[in-house]
Amino acid sequence: MKIARLLMMVTVICSCAVQSFAADTVKVGGLFDLTGATAEVGKPFLEGVRDAVTWMNNNGGVNGKKIELISVDYGYKTPEAVAAYKKFVEQDKVVMIEGWGSGDTEALKDQVTKDRIPYFSAGFTAHMNNPAKTPYNFFLGASYSDQVRAFLQFVKKDFKEKGKKPKVCFIYPNNGFGKSPIEAGKLYAKEIGIDVVDDQITPPTGFQDATTQLLNMQKQGADYAFIQNTVKWSAIILKDAKKLGLKTKFFLNNYGMTEQLPELAKEAAEGVYGMATTVPYGTNVPGMKKITDMHAKNHPKDSHNLFYVRGWTYALTWGEGLRIADKNKQLNGEGVKKALESMNNFDLGGLVQPVTYSGADHRSSTKSVVYVIKGGKLVKVEDIDVPRKKEWLGL
Repeated sequence: MKIARLLMMVTVICSCAVQSFAADTVKVGGLFDLTGATAEVGKPFLEGVRDAVTWMNNNGGVNGKKIELISVDYGYKTPEAVAAYKKFVEQDKVVMIEGWGSGDTEALKDQVTKDRIPYFSAGFTAHMNNPAKTPYNFFLGASYSDQVRAFLQFVKKDFKEKGKKPKVCFIYPNNGFGKSPIEAGKLYAKEIGIDVVDDQITPPTGFQDATTQLLNMQKQGADYAFIQNTVKWSAIILKDAKKLGLKTKFFLNNYGMTEQLPELAKEAAEGVYGMATTVPYGTNVPGMKKITDMHAKNHPKDSHNLFYVRGWTYALTWGEGLRIADKNKQLNGEGVKKALESMNNFDLGGLVQPVTYSGADHRSSTKSVVYVIKGGKLVKVEDIDVPRKKEWLGL
C-alpha cells in the first residue's frame, strides 16, 4: 500500500509539473523557408523572429509566460506546409502560427479560419487583408498591391516627357506570389493614365537567364519595369538588363530591395529603385537599439539585413497580441485575433510603419518607403502612402 501511495504521489507531482510548465508556456508554430526557393530571404527572417522571441522571453515574455517557438523548415513546398500545420494544431496545440509565403498562406487560409488559429504571413498578398473572407490572417506592412500602387504614383510624378504617357512593364514569376498584385496594378495604371505595355513571365525558380524576357520588354519601349520577385532572382534580371544596355528604370518589391541586392547584382544594382516595409539594419531609429544590443551580446560576428529586421518586427507585433489576449484572459486563437484587432498605431520605434488592425480591416499600413541604390547602399527617397480605399480592401 505504501508503494502504491508513493507511486500515486509521484504521478500527481509529475502531472502538476507538466500542467504548470504548460500554463507557463505559450506555443507558437513557425513555418520558414531555409532550403527552398526563397531561402536567401527566409533565413534572415527566421533569425529575426528567433532573436525577438529571445528578447521578449528575457523581458517578461507574455506577462510572465515564456514563448516557445516551434519552427519547421518547409522548403517553400505547400504539401510540407500543410503537414506541419496539422502537427502544430493537433499535437503541439499552438495558439497561433508564424507563416511564410503566399503559397502556404493561400493553401491554409480556409483551415485557419475553421480552426480559429491566427496566422501571420510574411507574404503580402492583398486579399488576406479582408477579414470578411480571411478573418484569422494577418501580415505586417503595405500589401504587394499597395506597393505597386505606390510605384505607379512614383512613375506618374517621375515621368517628364510632356504629351506622352509613361509605359510600364511587369516582370514576375508564374505563381501566387508573382501574380498577386498584377490585377490591382493594371486597374490603377488605367485609372491614373499609365500604359501597361507588357507582362514578362519568369519561371517560379531556378532560372539563370532573363534575356528573352528583357528583349521582349525592350520591343515594347517600357520606360519603367516593376519586378515582383525576391532578391536572388531580381539580381539575375538586373544583371542581364545591364548587359543589354537597357535604359528602362527598374523598381523592385519589398523582397527584392535589400542590402543583399548590391552584393548579388554588383554594379547592375546601382540606380535601381525599390519598396521597403521595414527599415534597413542599422538605420538610426529608436527601435533599432534593442536589435543592435541583442546583436552585440549574442552574435557580434554575424551580419544582418532588412529581412532580419522584418522578422523581429513580426514577432514583436504578434507578441504584443499574445500579451493583450493573456491580459484579457483569452489566450486562445479567438482571443489573440481580437487582441490584434484592438491595436491602434502600435509603435515599434520606426522599424516599421505603426500598426493598426481592426475587425473590419487587416491592413496594418498602406505606406511604402522608396529606396534607391547609391554607392552600393540603400538610400531613402520618399514615403508614399496609398489611400486606404474601401474598394481596395482585399484587392
